[in-house]
Amino acid sequence: MRFSSFVLIGLVFSVAMSACTSGSSGDPEPEWTIDAGALKLRVTESPWNMAFFDAEGNPVLIELPDMGDGPSGSLAMHLGPPPPGNGQQDRLPPVTDGVPATPPLRDSGWVHATAVESSRTEGESYTATIATSDPDRKLELVAAPVPEVEGAIQITVRPMSSEGVQALGIGFVAEQGERFVGFGERSNAVDQSGWALEHYVADGPYYNGIEYGIMGEILPPWGTRWRPDTTYFPIPWVLSSRGYGVLIDNNEISYHRMGTDSVDAWSMEVETTEMQFRVFGGPTPVEALGRYTEAVGRQPDNYGPWFFGPWLQTQSDSQIEEARLADVPTSLNATYLHYLPCGSQEGREDEQRARTAANHDMGVAIHTYFNPMICVSYEPPFNDFAEQGALIKRDDGQTYIYDYSSNLGNSFEVSQFDFAAESGVSAYKALTDEAIDHGYDGWMEDFGEYTPLDAVSEDGVTGTAFHNRYARDYHCGAYEATADAGKPLARFTRSGWTGSPACTPIVWGGDPTTAWDYDGLQSSIYRALSMGTSGVAIWGSDIGGFFALNLVPGEDRFLTDEMFDRWIAYGGMSAVMRNQKNGVQVPEYDRPQPWDEDHQPVWRLYSKLHTQLYPYIQAAAEEYYATGRPIMQHHVLTHPGDSVATGRDDQYMFGPSILVAPVYVEGATDRELYLPEGTWVEWWRTVAYGEEGGTFSLGTAVLHDGAQSVSVGAPLTEIPMFVEAGGVIPMLSPDVFTLAEYGDDPEIIHASDRDHLLHVLAFPRGETAGRFYDDGTWTSVEGDGTWTLTLENSTERTIHLEATTRTLTQPFDICGVDLDGTPLPEQDWSYDEATGVLDATYKTTSGTLEVTGC
Repeated sequence: MRFSSFVLIGLVFSVAMSACTSGSSGDPEPEWTIDAGALKLRVTESPWNMAFFDAEGNPVLIELPDMGDGPSGSLAMHLGPPPPGNGQQDRLPPVTDGVPATPPLRDSGWVHATAVESSRTEGESYTATIATSDPDRKLELVAAPVPEVEGAIQITVRPMSSEGVQALGIGFVAEQGERFVGFGERSNAVDQSGWALEHYVADGPYYNGIEYGIMGEILPPWGTRWRPDTTYFPIPWVLSSRGYGVLIDNNEISYHRMGTDSVDAWSMEVETTEMQFRVFGGPTPVEALGRYTEAVGRQPDNYGPWFFGPWLQTQSDSQIEEARLADVPTSLNATYLHYLPCGSQEGREDEQRARTAANHDMGVAIHTYFNPMICVSYEPPFNDFAEQGALIKRDDGQTYIYDYSSNLGNSFEVSQFDFAAESGVSAYKALTDEAIDHGYDGWMEDFGEYTPLDAVSEDGVTGTAFHNRYARDYHCGAYEATADAGKPLARFTRSGWTGSPACTPIVWGGDPTTAWDYDGLQSSIYRALSMGTSGVAIWGSDIGGFFALNLVPGEDRFLTDEMFDRWIAYGGMSAVMRNQKNGVQVPEYDRPQPWDEDHQPVWRLYSKLHTQLYPYIQAAAEEYYATGRPIMQHHVLTHPGDSVATGRDDQYMFGPSILVAPVYVEGATDRELYLPEGTWVEWWRTVAYGEEGGTFSLGTAVLHDGAQSVSVGAPLTEIPMFVEAGGVIPMLSPDVFTLAEYGDDPEIIHASDRDHLLHVLAFPRGETAGRFYDDGTWTSVEGDGTWTLTLENSTERTIHLEATTRTLTQPFDICGVDLDGTPLPEQDWSYDEATGVLDATYKTTSGTLEVTGC
């Protein structure tokens, strides 16, 4: 059983009593070793212990007082030979031969801190020399507030002699019921309690061992790890449901063991001789996440509205016009001409300009493709860049060249750009400038996981430190290279590392399997929520999956019609909606597509919904840019005190008011989910979709009490959705085709063409408030027989309001509607007593609509 709050407080008291009796002078120690406001550190010098407290002095994180020889104990070093990831070899063992790569066997042999031998305080910094369980070994620790963020403390630990030190680590107390999220993008779970996690940038995961065997023949051997937690985008960051977060700042490979050694503890270890980590206070998880993202950076806010419109990967560009004629909203044409690695644009420059111009004329943005590799055969750029020192090197200073295969029959000799070198960034800029000049609005910024461990960067870093850091170097180098683009660029990436979100406008979830469960649709939900709790909000998946490797008899990895429709619905209720037209298929088959007769109605429905929700989605995005709160939110962020809600990894809050529970079980026609405390409105039983015009209209509200699990019907075209009573959902006009500004054909309806219109669905209850677009606010107040809705923004708009009275604490029928104290003309509003729905149309910039009961 994990420690309860009472046991945790007892541990703090015990440590504090030890502190009171340990000093030789008898003088009391200062109350706080480090005071960072919302987070405080108290060091007990004998026996050694660190404990972190909130602003009120309540314990939030306590170092485990264990002097055993395992990893889950007090601050410690592990003695042994240099780790295999130190740059002396190109890969980590084992990654092939069908042997899963497990955590290193450091279950014993740890030398733990015992007592402070000497300490000093200089300004806000505390430094201690610490004795250990090995009398010949000592540690030095430095603690200080994080300069740029209130409520955060940074810790640096190093052995006094690094000889023979393989790793450094520390364990902390895990409280009973505590949940641990974050860790970057993960496919195995969101709450990682009971898992051992590796932080290594890698291609994967893959569905099963046979697939790893096949991919091992294709990928560079240092490019993947055979583990269920393998990820393109690890971040050594843990966010606790108790309202704190801890970030390992090292780039070297590191591990978290979340209750695997003892359910009462979690630990972290780094293969280094100097461990650095930061602790972020809350007091709530979302506040701790906000402090963390403030420190390491949030995704750039230089976005185009079309980032949040439907993206369509077509078979031909003419399908964009076909989509418009079929009234299927589309904002971007997803294309993949490979500027890298081998320069597929060479000799086709005029063709690119014509293509982008044609797409712009059709009203959509268009993207292309880049990665960080360059073919040896791509001349003259390869030789020029190598001579400039723009590419990664071996330890002898020679350009590092390795074999890369895009499939079993296609191999290239490549190197990679070194973004730690100024010449590497400028060389990459020459190519990205070319794509921008050709008219492209962004690109898939692929890969970033393939840096060999014996490669050396311009600044002398090698091993896993360079391998992991390269993902950040790459995307931040591309960000720097495109800073003068003069327009928003939809650069979307799959790889990443600590700090790279600050340079990455959009993240996609990599190459999932066309499966329902692991590495498929279910894992895509996990990926979204783990990324959200790790500081990434602008995220989307490959709708339909990518890999269909049918290599095991009896296993069916084909994309079925049912799976595709379910994934479309999930994609529509993601921050970024984008389909995957093809992928890697064994054997080849006819994959379902959005324009198929059976699927276009579903694609259209969710393209309509996603596009019309833009004022709501943009407001949620702006909230992220300001505070770090993601668009797709795990309940740890929204309902941290509800242990049932925080235990659900398969549902989420989409923005502030909409709960979404994707269906990821084959053949399911209903969905069990959990509604947190409150009153909830079932979307599809309350809101009618008008297929002819793609409209969403309010009907009789179907209500559910919260704080309980419910089972609801889930027909194939419906993703279960609930609006929390009190919510207000702002929406675009239903005839909008594109969120881009391209195209002057009057038949193309841009969002800006309908900026004077706003459709509002209101579910009033109590007093609530929120935002719409980037500058609008709304306030909803229920009174005694009254309800008011106040909208404030800088643009005069005609509001089409649909509001239900059934969600009010005390429902009433409506007899009067006033706008800013003046009765609204009777022809501008109506009330249906049978459904309890008010329908009103009025014009305002900033105004209050007051509704009175009979």
